[in-house]
Amino acid sequence: MIEETVRYVYSLLQNKQYGELAFVSRGNRLSADELKESINEYGCKLIPYPDKIGLDVIEVEGSNPKEWSVVAPIFTVEEGLSDLSIELSLIDNGKSIYSIEVDNIRVR
Repeated sequence: MIEETVRYVYSLLQNKQYGELAFVSRGNRLSADELKESINEYGCKLIPYPDKIGLDVIEVEGSNPKEWSVVAPIFTVEEGLSDLSIELSLIDNGKSIYSIEVDNIRVR
């Protein structure tokens, strides 16, 4: 379910649905404008995820409900695997798409 959630978040970014991503993440960390600015500043066009993506997943010890810190890569037309990544907090909510907090979009 972690990868499913990450793919969902990424598809919103790739399709420039910044308002929707801010809505599903409750805008806790990054607003729609901040998400858009982060992607636009990088200056590359996002492409769909490949079949296999390398996620850096760390379970938050002692969290209840379970929570994970995830760093997910971003792929672009210009670079393929880019230096840009999405940092997320995912919280188990008993659904197929976990609760989402977008912590940061940054250059690795």
